[in-house]
Amino acid sequence: MKTVASKLNKARELKREFKLEETVQVLRECLEIDPHCVIASAQAGFCLLILGESEQAEEYLSFAFEDSQQSDLPVGAYLAAALTANGKEEQAKKIRDMCKDKNPEFSPEETYMVTAEMMEEKKKHTEALRLLDILSSEYKDSPFFQIPANHYRLIRVLASADVMDVAEPLAESLSDSTEQSWEGLAARAAVSMAKKDYENAYSLTVRALQRGGSSNPMLAAQQHWLALNK
Repeated sequence: MKTVASKLNKARELKREFKLEETVQVLRECLEIDPHCVIASAQAGFCLLILGESEQAEEYLSFAFEDSQQSDLPVGAYLAAALTANGKEEQAKKIRDMCKDKNPEFSPEETYMVTAEMMEEKKKHTEALRLLDILSSEYKDSPFFQIPANHYRLIRVLASADVMDVAEPLAESLSDSTEQSWEGLAARAAVSMAKKDYENAYSLTVRALQRGGSSNPMLAAQQHWLALNK
């Protein structure tokens, strides 16, 4: 067990350095020693999601969820998200329902949004849109979407996936409803970026940061990229 513990510590160090492929390899070594190490299988699955490898992630998250006796609900949420991303929505719904039965407060919305963002970052458009489809259909009335920043996140993924017929009117609606808040400006910036109108995207991003968007780390990175490419 000491060897497993030392490898888990090494994996944590590598993950902090964002060396995700190396992290997964060390976690696999942990599982060779202890195939039922829930931490190792769960973290391997999460790292693989960040890497955009949803099919591999599903395998590890499934192991972790089963080895936790289906009691680790955050792992269950990521497993459901991986299943949805992989086009296995019927299985994903069963996992979500199981988690909801165990805890009526269970809400996978943030997990689904984060996973959609991770998929889109790796240009896995189909997988990202499958996740947004469930968010938009199953959780559209959730308190999650009472938060304007979450509308912006959804619009950003839609725009990046080039679903402009949906992203553009949603961005305009958010901008109008929030009276030029940072979220509305950032959503319009995301649409302009997708259209490769970098000058306008830069202007909107700067205004979004000035209106309070500095709390969103993606916007600062976006401003830097646009400053170099506009």
